[in-house]
Amino acid sequence: MARPKIALYLRLSRDDERLGESSSIESQRAYLNQYAAGKGWTVATEYVDDGWSGLTFDRPQFQRMLADIEAGQIDTVLTKDLSRLGRDQIYTAYYYQIYFPQRQVRYIAVSEGLDTAGTGTASALFPFLTAANDFYTADVSRKVRAALTARKREGKFIGASPPLGYQKDPDRPGHLIVEEPAAEIVRHIFTRYHQTGSVTGVAKELTEQGVPTPAQYRGGGNGARFPGVWNGASVRRILTNPTYAGHLTQNRREKVNYKLKQYRNLPRDAWITVPNTHTPIIDQALYDQVQTQLALRSYHTKAAGAGHLLTGLACCADCGSPMTYLRESPTRTYMVCQGYRKGGRLKLCTSHCIREDRVIEAIREELKKLAQSLDTDQLEAEYAGGEQRSEYDHRAARLERALERQKAMMQHLYEDRSSELLTDEEFRELFQGAREKRAAIEGQLLALTQADQQNRQRQELRDQIRELLSFQVLDRSIVTTLIHKILICEDKRIILQFRFQQPE
Repeated sequence: MARPKIALYLRLSRDDERLGESSSIESQRAYLNQYAAGKGWTVATEYVDDGWSGLTFDRPQFQRMLADIEAGQIDTVLTKDLSRLGRDQIYTAYYYQIYFPQRQVRYIAVSEGLDTAGTGTASALFPFLTAANDFYTADVSRKVRAALTARKREGKFIGASPPLGYQKDPDRPGHLIVEEPAAEIVRHIFTRYHQTGSVTGVAKELTEQGVPTPAQYRGGGNGARFPGVWNGASVRRILTNPTYAGHLTQNRREKVNYKLKQYRNLPRDAWITVPNTHTPIIDQALYDQVQTQLALRSYHTKAAGAGHLLTGLACCADCGSPMTYLRESPTRTYMVCQGYRKGGRLKLCTSHCIREDRVIEAIREELKKLAQSLDTDQLEAEYAGGEQRSEYDHRAARLERALERQKAMMQHLYEDRSSELLTDEEFRELFQGAREKRAAIEGQLLALTQADQQNRQRQELRDQIRELLSFQVLDRSIVTTLIHKILICEDKRIILQFRFQQPE
């Protein structure tokens, strides 16, 4: 009778380590070798999966063992107990009841007396043992999840990889710190979306500019299906994450169940957000404005494809349906009630047809009127001040001449001391006075330069205020920030509902 080709299979997961030394790899090896020696068997090989969960059977050494079984190199497998083979009830039953018997491989779970070659009481207990192992894993999973949830509610980051733009604080476990230059990518995404309102447009820009994706920053980008390619989902995930405003947000998705690696996104009310836990990358006001834009229907700039400035804002004043767009020519587009288009024969509503450019022009004129009603002179005056250009140049030139004279005087003092025209005491006294005067002049010149820079900034801001309040150019960010809804009436009247209280 041929001697059996014995293989030991040893497995230990992080959860199993809690059971103590009796579950260690070394204790399993010693226990199984002692059992094999008692049977007079010689162990041919062993397979060790250290740090692998019993829920998965894609363990490297387990798969190598299966390959050796298929090659006929093994005909007997020993494990310390059934849970070392696996903790998933369905797959463990498959290998014990189907896979091993079909290939005429004997499997023995030594401590429990389970043996595919036997039909004793132990084999009758097999269904209960697999159920108990499965329950143990489910219970551990539940306890681990509860502990992690508690840490999330404490404002501790528990993920493996922080969001793009942040890194783990080496000095404070669970705390995030800003990581440059990745944080600059996040700022760019928020700014460009606020300007364009296009998620896919921003993704396209990032891809064309070769901006690294979050996966590339984590070091796993080369294994992605499309490495270096941004998509709308990635951009939207960043734009909707309150973590970037300084409020740690976790629990945005979860595993379908503890046995599967698949994840599902959770609704916003299931997120765990702890306010003011770390330094924000995005200002709260900008974050809030972006959320308002995202609440509207996705908008694409004309550079990224067909799109309209008022998408998601304009609707029928009578039935409330969104206005849809009909292009008559490259330069002329009409807005039509969507309720009318879908149910025209049922006469659910009328067309409310109006030219898109007329609506945009009406909005521009209304915003101009509102701007004129503001005390813009006072607003600009707040950013005026500062010196006139000629006065600044005159003062700066005078100070620079005084500074040069002081430098020359100090040089003369050195020369007089070298020529022994001055004693050491006289030199120190005169030089100290000259040094103090030079420092005072340099301080005045620095203050004047800083004042000039502030004056230039004020002038630029005044120009920006004038340009903004002229509303010559309407972009998506201005429209969505100022306007809540645009109602189109059948008689072509346009009613604007603002996001602010209009001045009396």
